[in-house]
Parts: sequence; structure tokens; C-alpha cells
Amino acid sequence: MNRLKLLLFSSIDERSEVETRYAPIGLAGLAAGVNRDFPDAWEVRIANGNLPALLRDFAPDVVGLSCVSQNYHIAQAQARICRAASIPVLLGGVHISMLPASLTPDFTAAGLDEGEATLSDFLRIFQECRGFPVDRLAAVPGVVFFDGDRRIQTAPRPPVANLDSIPIPRHDLLPPSSHRYLFTSRGCPYRCAFCASSRFWHKVRFHSPDRVLEEIHLLVGLGARLISFYDDLFIADIKRLAEIAGRIAASDLPQRVKFTCSVRANTVTEPAAALLKSMNVVSCGLGLESGNPEILTFLKGKGITVEHNRQAVEILKRQGIKANASFVIGSPHETVEQMMDTYRFIRDTPLDLVDIYVLTPFPGTPVWDLARERGLVSDDMDWSRLNVNWEVGGDRAILLSETVTREEMARMYARFRRLRFRKNIKAVWSHPLLRDLPAILWKTSQERMARCFRGASPRK
Repeated sequence: MNRLKLLLFSSIDERSEVETRYAPIGLAGLAAGVNRDFPDAWEVRIANGNLPALLRDFAPDVVGLSCVSQNYHIAQAQARICRAASIPVLLGGVHISMLPASLTPDFTAAGLDEGEATLSDFLRIFQECRGFPVDRLAAVPGVVFFDGDRRIQTAPRPPVANLDSIPIPRHDLLPPSSHRYLFTSRGCPYRCAFCASSRFWHKVRFHSPDRVLEEIHLLVGLGARLISFYDDLFIADIKRLAEIAGRIAASDLPQRVKFTCSVRANTVTEPAAALLKSMNVVSCGLGLESGNPEILTFLKGKGITVEHNRQAVEILKRQGIKANASFVIGSPHETVEQMMDTYRFIRDTPLDLVDIYVLTPFPGTPVWDLARERGLVSDDMDWSRLNVNWEVGGDRAILLSETVTREEMARMYARFRRLRFRKNIKAVWSHPLLRDLPAILWKTSQERMARCFRGASPRK
């Protein structure tokens, strides 16, 4: 009996360096679930480019698309390509989970929140019916679909109680690389105003240390020499961190592989940093967001200060760990002088790599609700306007600021970008992420060339 074919496709902007940089670990996790639940029934392929060629050469029976909000228009166009070839299209990911009302008839159905069990339910229906009858879809929890002109949303599916019950992602289906990624948890205990992740995962859950070590050894066996923990907050549970770090430090892993992770400034203590150092964490990412107290509180809530930000960087640097940080400008009431507080913080703090973004409203966040109240966003908006990359689409991006004009924001953003360049060019040559630099530079140069050609063409 011939196996059915499932194509799991990441709907990204292929022109964007940052979007092509990271492997689609979530899709690899879905593939592992399919392999577990249907050992011999489905052949799974993961991809993110040249969809028409994949439809022709792989000839999938079902296509699963995953996308974030700024790429929803891309997913819609890709779904139409699939439907024109009479291939049913399933949708998943953070966008549709946060905004089910945005589903359009381009898609056969969408799974909300965690997708492993939902995808298996979808595929079981297809095996039995060679399609997706609405009466069968209506019995699946946590989905949205159309019955004629009516959009139907079923009752939520409960979150996975035991993360270790989910199989290890099929990392072997992803492009080979010496830099690999893995999740050891889902969720974040904090609720930043601009972040959809904590709302998507609902609550914090952890893989056991046994499972974490098993996946690390698998990645090292696949050639990993640098592993980045994809968790929103890897050090959220300090006791668990201590067990993982102790087991890694007692093995030969620190001689074979380096690690990076994300931390939050007010969770970075001397003991926590020492644990990270002991397991050969060489670089940490921090969402420091602002150097102004008022704006920092707006973005991240109470309980974190600019001094926390400064101390976290100093603690990491004392342990010999690179400190990378991202910042956000353009909050509704942020003045130019408050933005300059952030500028001076970046300039005067011994950060390594720096990223800067203009505040963007994503569905499911308080910032989205604020933008909706002001009529700036809607369920059927032009989703490309949510692109956080202002040097690409700043003339069309949503601007939440009530204190500066778009032209002033563009000048401020450019000023921050110049500072970012100066900081990064000094740090990158001794940074553990240097191995990624050639690919980043190549893709970034392609981005800039594309922008030049687009800028030379008359606007339509």
C-alpha cells in the first residue's frame, strides 16, 4: 500500500534574512507526532521555499501551512495555489491561534494552539474519508473551519499536560547544520505587552532533564557544535536549570558543544549565571526593551527596572558569557528623549550583539488591543504591515507612537541602526555566532539589493 504524503510548509518571507535563519523546529515536532501516530501511513516532508515545485515533485495529499501574523497574506496566497491543485490545506501557528476570526475560505481548516494531537486528528479523518467532511471536523477540539459561509470554531483542546509525552522533533528532516535549536519548555511566566508567545502557550510547562539530555545527545550526533535553547525563558525554573547544568557539566558535552539561551534581566543572578557557565553557555539573549523606566514598565510590567537590565549584562559578562539584547522604540507615549535614554543605554553598556525594533501590534497582545481601539488594525487588514523590519517596510508599518511622526520615527530608527552596526561589528568577530555570519551577510545583501530594485521602480 502506497503511503500518503504530507507536506509541512513554513510560510515565511523568503527575502528576509532573519526569517530564513531559523529552522522550523515546530514543524519537525509535528512530523514526529505523525510518525508516532501513523508509523507507516504517511511520508512527511518539511520545506519553506518554491511551493509550486514541491507540489509537482512531491505531490502531497495534504499540505500543512504554519505562519506568523506578518506573513498571513503569504500563507493565504500559498493556500490558493494548493487549492487550485485540489490539495486540502491545513493551517496552524501563532497567528490563527490568536485570531481565529481571520480564517478565510482559502484554507480547509485550521488547528489552534498546540498542534500535535490536532494534526493527527486531521490526518485520521483524511485517511478514512479522503477529505475533510464538516461533520467530522466539528468533532475535533480546537479547530476552526467553514461550513458554507459560516465560520465554525470548536471548543478548545486542553494543553498537553506532560510535555515528555510529545516525541522528540524529527531534527533529521531539517537542513543539516552545526548550529541546532531545541525547545526544553513551552510558555513564559511573564506577560510583556507586545509578546504573543505567553498567550499562545497559556501556561509554563517543562520537559524533564532526562528528555532534555536525550535531545541534546541526538543533536550532537547529528553534528551540532552549537545548540540554542529556543525557550522563551530557559532559566524560568532554577532547580531544573541546576539539574540540567549539573548533568551536562559532569559529562563530556561541554567539550563537544556550546550553548546559547534566552534569559530575562531580573532572573539573572550570580548563581544562575554560574550554572549557565558550567554547562558551557557562551551567549545569552535578553529582551531589555528600553533604557527608560516609564517605557520599560509599559512594555514589561512592574518588577523589572533599568538597573536590572544593567546588572544582568554585568553579571553575564563577569562569567565570560556574551550578552546580546533587543530593544523596542515607538511606544504610544514615548518621547524622543525617552528613546534617547535607550540609545544611551545601548551605547554605554558592554553589550555584544544588539537588535532594535519599532513596537508592532501582534494579535493576542495588549498592544494589539490598543491598536484595534484606535482603528489601526483589524481581522482582515493588510498583514504585511506588521513586518517588524522597518528598513524594509517602515513607510507602511503600523505606527503606534502618538508623539512623533512617521518621518521622525524613521530617522530615529536609522540612528539606532547605525549604533547597532557599530556595536555589532566590534563584537561579532569574537562571538560564538560568528559561524552564522557568512549566511547572514549573504542573505542581508540579497535583501538590500531587492530593496534597491524595488525602490527604483515606480510605486503602484
